[in-house]
Amino acid sequence: MVQFQRLTFGYGEKPLFQNLDLTLEPGTVYGLLGLNGAGKTSLLKLATGALRAESGGISVFGSDPGRREAACLADIAFVPEDPWLPAIKPSVWLDRYAVFRPGFDRERFRALSNEFTLEADKLLSKYSYGQRKKFALAAAFASGARLLLLDEPTNGLDIPSKTQFRRVLASAVDPERVVVVSTHQVRDLESLIDPAVILHGGRVLFTLSSEEMSAKLASSHLSDIGGPGIVYAEKDAVGWSALLASGDSNGSADLELVFNAAITAPDRLAAALRGETLSSYAADGRDAGLAQMRAQMRDATEDR
Repeated sequence: MVQFQRLTFGYGEKPLFQNLDLTLEPGTVYGLLGLNGAGKTSLLKLATGALRAESGGISVFGSDPGRREAACLADIAFVPEDPWLPAIKPSVWLDRYAVFRPGFDRERFRALSNEFTLEADKLLSKYSYGQRKKFALAAAFASGARLLLLDEPTNGLDIPSKTQFRRVLASAVDPERVVVVSTHQVRDLESLIDPAVILHGGRVLFTLSSEEMSAKLASSHLSDIGGPGIVYAEKDAVGWSALLASGDSNGSADLELVFNAAITAPDRLAAALRGETLSSYAADGRDAGLAQMRAQMRDATEDR
């Protein structure tokens, strides 16, 4: 189990998190979703001990990663959005770095390297962005670590590589392992993420399982937004893509719409999840919500 308890952390005078609580259970692939600047990468780095909280506690399977103990660090594998790799060949990397992880599976690493079509005779520093990402992912999945932290793992991957990654990620689910995937590419991983953790305003706004979303929410395309039960809607070329309270559509809940609803209309989403009757949905409310979201993204970028 991984726990963040009353976590407070920030850069400079403005806090990024205030009294954040989050518990991550093994056997699960968590999707960490949030706007740019919401603190997704910072939260992952706090879990690795690379950053230290101002107050509160972090526990990774009973250990504090901030203490940087070897056994704890060997139990955590972090893949950054843009991995740095040294100017050595994969075989040299394997001999030099795998020894720090008692559970490292060399055969698994070789199999993943072959599946990802990584070049064995090329210096790692000469790999392309996508190749660096695939190498780092192969190393993480073979590490034996019980906590896998993947920051934007599909960025830089071509379409066949994304398919390979989804297959490898599905096979990595283990009753003793926690996997956290921070991503903006929701549709790349929607079928594997369960639950989705939505980070916003310095706290966990929603933690939504696929079962809850299927039972309480649905997505549909509408010609207008005058009907009942609309949680959130986005204008498109021929109508509206809408998130509805359960019972208004036979479709499944689109996770991207759920995320946008959580950010722009959290009260409506919370009411729908509680099974309450929703008031009518107005287009001007939707436009105001999008304007608010864009302003929040702009402010977050300026703060960072």
